[in-house]
Amino acid sequence: MNKVFSSKHGLLGAIAFWAMAPHGAQAAALQLEDSRSREYLACVELQDDKFTLSFIHSVSLTPVEDLYELKKNSPENYLIKQVEERFMTHGYGLPSTNGAPDVQRFEQRNKGFTLYLDRPIETLIVRLDRRFKNRLSTGTQKINLNQWPDFSGVLFTPIDRCH
Repeated sequence: MNKVFSSKHGLLGAIAFWAMAPHGAQAAALQLEDSRSREYLACVELQDDKFTLSFIHSVSLTPVEDLYELKKNSPENYLIKQVEERFMTHGYGLPSTNGAPDVQRFEQRNKGFTLYLDRPIETLIVRLDRRFKNRLSTGTQKINLNQWPDFSGVLFTPIDRCH
C-alpha cells in the first residue's frame, strides 16, 4: 500500500510540476500591411520575439542592420524596441556617439560599429526602395521586403500569432 501511495504521490507531483512549467510558449508575430491603404501583405512568425531589418544605407551605400525585440505591455499589446544598430561607416541618419538619444553604448570594431539602444518604436514603417535591399530576418527565415512596390511603406504591427 505504501508503494502505491508513494507512486501516486510522485505522479501527482510530476503532473503539478509539468502543469506549472512553460511549454514552448508561442512567440509573437508581425503583421505586415501597406502603410497607406492598410492592405494586408503578410504575417510572419517570430523566434524569441526578435527580428532584424537590414538595408543598404542610401548615402554611404554600406549595409546596416537594425535589431528589434517585442515587449509585452499588456495581454493584447506589444511595444517594439530597437536594441541594436550595426553599420560599417558613419552616414547621415546614423547616430555615432554615446550621448545620442536612446543610446546605451557605442562600440567601434574592426568590421564597423555597433550601437546598443533602448529605443521604443511606437509605429514602425519601412519605406521600400529596391536599390537598398530591404530585408526582414526572423531567425528562421529571411523575407525580401522589396517584393512589394518601390516607394511604398510597410507597416509592422506586433500580434500574438498569425491567424
